[in-house]
Amino acid sequence: MDLQHPEPGATAQLLALVRAQFSPHATSVRHLSGERDLNFLVEVQEHAQAAPARYVLKVSDSKENPAALALQNATLEHLAEHAPQLPVQRLYRWQGGAQLLALPGPEGVCYARILGYLPGLPLHEAPASAAQRQSIGAALGALDRALAGFDYPLVGNPALLWDIHRTPELQAWLPAIADAPLRAWGELVFDRYLQDVQPLLPTLAQQYLHNDFNPYNLLVNPADPRQVCGVLDFGDMVHGPRVFDAAVAMSYQGCEAGQPSLGNMRDFAQGYQAANPLSTHELQLLPLLAAVRCAMTLCITEQRAQWFPENRVYILRNHAVASAGLRALMEPGLEAAADALLQHLHPAPQAKDL
Repeated sequence: MDLQHPEPGATAQLLALVRAQFSPHATSVRHLSGERDLNFLVEVQEHAQAAPARYVLKVSDSKENPAALALQNATLEHLAEHAPQLPVQRLYRWQGGAQLLALPGPEGVCYARILGYLPGLPLHEAPASAAQRQSIGAALGALDRALAGFDYPLVGNPALLWDIHRTPELQAWLPAIADAPLRAWGELVFDRYLQDVQPLLPTLAQQYLHNDFNPYNLLVNPADPRQVCGVLDFGDMVHGPRVFDAAVAMSYQGCEAGQPSLGNMRDFAQGYQAANPLSTHELQLLPLLAAVRCAMTLCITEQRAQWFPENRVYILRNHAVASAGLRALMEPGLEAAADALLQHLHPAPQAKDL
């Protein structure tokens, strides 16, 4: 079975697998979209008179580190126990209690997991609003509060570029940014990271981070798109300063109808701050770090689009948002933008960086 390029017959084989290893009452398996993983919607009809239960069969890429998958699983189990109110997927076990099921793939072993299915409208398809942006901030703030108590052996992922810690080496990717002003701002904020942030890293509160709170990983309530109802994909998790997580998410909120909007970023930050107040020290770094993440998105996606032109549209799906976010932060000058952004945010009382 080719798990990297599933054909119609593959779903029948996967259905047989699910029936044998998870539930004999599984009735269907249907392919869903995904980036690195292969995702399948599984329906299980436990009772004839009830609606079928839905699950997601997630099959890793053969290049995925099993230790990174174990970290994701441990994260979901921690959240299920300590923050069951959060709208994240639940991890289910295979028969025999295993979290991961090894499957042969054409390029090596793949690992399959069963997760709960979260209904909702993908954020990138929903109408935007200030209340929605505040809800996004509040959702990440609540998630980060729950992850602050997550104790797990540190797991690194050297293949993951989407980690603000890797800013120094990504300087070599900046020439890929075609737009000259954007490239110059990218060079500036990367230099500022080296000067103003990197020496301070040991002083900042550290924890595990979702690290990918972008519009393709969030669901909103179709009946009320102001409210986040689902958080997906913990595949880019890193360990680092919690302000990195807020900065990553804020970098996706600087666009209004294709134009730069600092006010939209402030909406998000107000929601985060209400749920999980950052300290003065963290707030002072937040705008610069958001600009760094925007520049990272531009240089990584433009470089990859050059390497893989056949997949250019998908690779560049967040490019316009990152461009608008960087402009929102840099056109008025980073200090002026930071003042405008932070004047309505109140630091955590008695908060201390660790």
